[in-house]
Amino acid sequence: MVCSLLVQVQFKIFPVNYAAVLRNEIAWFEKPENSVGFLTSHVVGDTSMIKTIISDRMSVIVQCISSILIATIVSMIVDWRMGLVAWAVMPCHFIGGLIQAKSAKGFSGDFAVSHRELVALTSESASNIRTVASFVHEEQILKKAKLSLREPMRISRIESIKYGLIQGVSLCLWNIAHAVALWYTTVLVDKRQATFVNGIRSYQIFSLTVPSITELWTLIPTVISAISILTPAFQILDRETEIVPDSPEIKSPERILGRIEFEEISFKYPSRPEVVILDNFSLIIESGQKVALVGPSGAGKSSVLALLLRFYDPHKGRILIDRKEIREYNLRWLRKQIGLVQQEPLLFSSSIRDNICYGNEGASETEIIEAAIEANIHEFISSLPDGYDTVVGEKGCQLSGGQKQRIAIARTLLKRPAVLLLDEATSALDGQSERKVISALGSKSGPLFRTTQITVAHRLSTVITSDVIVVMDKGKVVEMGKHATLIAATHGIYLKMFQLQNQMEG
Repeated sequence: MVCSLLVQVQFKIFPVNYAAVLRNEIAWFEKPENSVGFLTSHVVGDTSMIKTIISDRMSVIVQCISSILIATIVSMIVDWRMGLVAWAVMPCHFIGGLIQAKSAKGFSGDFAVSHRELVALTSESASNIRTVASFVHEEQILKKAKLSLREPMRISRIESIKYGLIQGVSLCLWNIAHAVALWYTTVLVDKRQATFVNGIRSYQIFSLTVPSITELWTLIPTVISAISILTPAFQILDRETEIVPDSPEIKSPERILGRIEFEEISFKYPSRPEVVILDNFSLIIESGQKVALVGPSGAGKSSVLALLLRFYDPHKGRILIDRKEIREYNLRWLRKQIGLVQQEPLLFSSSIRDNICYGNEGASETEIIEAAIEANIHEFISSLPDGYDTVVGEKGCQLSGGQKQRIAIARTLLKRPAVLLLDEATSALDGQSERKVISALGSKSGPLFRTTQITVAHRLSTVITSDVIVVMDKGKVVEMGKHATLIAATHGIYLKMFQLQNQMEG
């Protein structure tokens, strides 16, 4: 029964631990202490350590404790005087064990920290291996790895010497305890208060407890490691996310209409609180409108999309969807209504079909193909030997940037969102593919008809047909109107941007 319970516990540790990580808001993942390497080490390494303690070591601990108790009781029955002596010298064993525990404490923390730093470095270099290789930076990465281990290695050498010396002291205490027990046995025999046979029996039974005590103390470093790991693990488990995804409960219509309103929004990224991203930003987008956000880099265009997805909450102001404050919606439900295509789409290491179905797992084969045709990627997929079953590799490494973007667009089109967010979504496409995709996105009869569309773009040719073009600068709206209206403004920012791009293309 106990073993079955332990097995159940160990298999529940990982999903609970992982779920606690995933429920945190986006800003939490952007903190330096929550890098990919650290989180990977935490979820996998810490879970493995806790599993080892609960499942593998618990039976040994129970065995040792029961052995000590049984041996003590039997020793008392054989000769109660020797039993009392056994308990009297027991503090020597415990003192020796406590000394060992204190000396072993330094090992766990240093090894855990060095391991996590190394995992973080490995994860970062593996993810950016093309950049590392192109700059021939392999030796520098190895140097960083060695540097990250230098200080922990120095400390571990010192600690190991200390541990060896303290181990000798603790063993000395244990031998003293044995000597006292054996000496008292001879005293009892001389005074005829115990027979030689019973004295030896009691002493031998008492001696059986020593290996159990010794084995208990050998587990101390591992137990201490688990305790040091459990502290941050429980901190993550107990942490309350600042943006709760499951509150309030879903009490919303099946689909939002898509009217969006930004009311005097002020926003700074948590990682850069000194930089103002949006400054008193206000904008109304009617349901079904095609709106484009343009402007220089750093104007806050992508931040508008991040706020609409509630990756962050604004410091001031409100965001309304269908005249209802965004915080009043169940976040998971709301995000299902919104489609996002990013400038650098990330694909999962699975088949093209699975990547397209990511936003709509119940889609039929016909719907998948229709979405691929609309994204102008069906012809390419059909030319592959395995077609839609082709595995794209980690982060889509087997595909070009334009192919990845079109698959990401197909994935979003299949979702049939009420609000579509395009963040430089066609930047990697050639001119012909771009025209076909824009035509599908702007179709008045296609699946995205009446879908509210917000496009962030630097290439103005992609937003000329938008219902409204919003020009942003330093977190504010500085111009707004149709393409023809903005072109007519003599000294407008949009006109300068348009003329500059035409010169560059010419």
